[in-house]
Amino acid sequence: MGEMKVPVSDLKLDSNGLPLVPQPSNQPSDPLNWPKLYKYYVLLLLCVLAFSVQFGAGMTPAAFAPIAEDYKVTDQQASYLTTCNSLFGGVTPLLLTPYVNMYGRRPAYLVFTLILIAANIGSGYAATYAGQIVARCFSGVGASVALSIGGATICDMFFQGERGRFIGFYALAITNGPHFGPIAGGYIALNLGWRWIFFIHSIILGMILVVFVLSFPETLFSRLEFSNLEDLSYWNKLAFRGKVLDRQMHMSDFLSNFKMLKYWTVVIPCIYYMTANVYGSILFVLTASSITKQLYHFDTSQTGILLGVPLTIGCLIGEACTGWISDRLINQYARRHDGYRKPEARLHLCFLGLFLPAGLIIHGVCVSEQTPWIGLAIGMVVASIGVQAATTLTYTYVSDCYKPQAPEVLTIVNLFRQIFAFTIGFYALPFGHKAGFDVAWGTFAAIQFVTWLPLLMLIWKGEGIRKWQGVPNLHQDL
Repeated sequence: MGEMKVPVSDLKLDSNGLPLVPQPSNQPSDPLNWPKLYKYYVLLLLCVLAFSVQFGAGMTPAAFAPIAEDYKVTDQQASYLTTCNSLFGGVTPLLLTPYVNMYGRRPAYLVFTLILIAANIGSGYAATYAGQIVARCFSGVGASVALSIGGATICDMFFQGERGRFIGFYALAITNGPHFGPIAGGYIALNLGWRWIFFIHSIILGMILVVFVLSFPETLFSRLEFSNLEDLSYWNKLAFRGKVLDRQMHMSDFLSNFKMLKYWTVVIPCIYYMTANVYGSILFVLTASSITKQLYHFDTSQTGILLGVPLTIGCLIGEACTGWISDRLINQYARRHDGYRKPEARLHLCFLGLFLPAGLIIHGVCVSEQTPWIGLAIGMVVASIGVQAATTLTYTYVSDCYKPQAPEVLTIVNLFRQIFAFTIGFYALPFGHKAGFDVAWGTFAAIQFVTWLPLLMLIWKGEGIRKWQGVPNLHQDL
């Protein structure tokens, strides 16, 4: 859907004799034509940034108890430091998409990483709870770019038949950052004080920013009108030179993200993914401090380990069963259908998502019955298998359906995820304490299962729905 038509005789093929999608240009500077090792390097930088952004966000919840004590607020109010971060991280990219499609991806990564560094320094010095909330809002603004246009950057460089594997690496970075964060955050808060969580995160991001400034290239490229980066030297390409593509910006461009909301094959996966990410990952991160302190009298470092290790193990298992296998499924489909890679072929792996509600139920029952901590760990491992599968499948499927509009659809994915994450801090713990964690977590599992069911309809009718709704009339040359 949405790819430009190329005469059959001129088609460029992959190593298996299947047409490359999208078709690369004849220009060496086309990111699709870059050497593989260079693509892998750029992907590595992108994953490191995404992981570090999420890593910093995950360090804060491990220190909710000492933060609440210092500011003389409740653990519930301390959790708002994370939820307000999520809110601004979801909304900000809505204003950025027109710019990254015109001025490029590179300036956005540099500017917003710098904003995140400044916000973290502000958090480290914040003397009041209100000041800390403001700083965390700005940190959400700074973190937003790495989490919203990373998938579009990957689509700039890689073909459809290999995209699942590489988006899977990026998805691992996004999902596991918050899982490693509590481990480091717990130890830092215990030994150096919670303010050093933000200072150390700033130092890490500062080093990454230097590498980005020196070596992260521009990946925005038009298949029709070659960019103004064509004949420049390496160092000149790294300097900001205004527009990458010579286009005019209109007020309607800021509505492009919302135009994608009319497409069912965007909205259905987004709704599924927002519940998967929040109920299978963020829920555990935001509630662990309170639960483990009450049940096991854990300190911040022990809470961090209980969160980080099981969630990471589950995500690694989930990704081992998702990204590269989804590439095989879509390429096998293409061999049987004259080179046509049907995006819905990937969704046959959606059954992996059923691990998530199962893990939620295990975790909720174990908390309610006050079992040893190993029960909670098992529940998190099982749930995070489903989270990782949901992340990779959502990113790859919507990118396959609407590659030219990848910045818009992935901004919508990020918006749904972050807005829903913003709400969880207000009701998860109160619901668990009032109804019982078995009932509360079971309710979340039921909601998540209901949002999973429409994926079966997409497997059956997704292609027909896309044909019925037509192709978006948005920058078809990308």
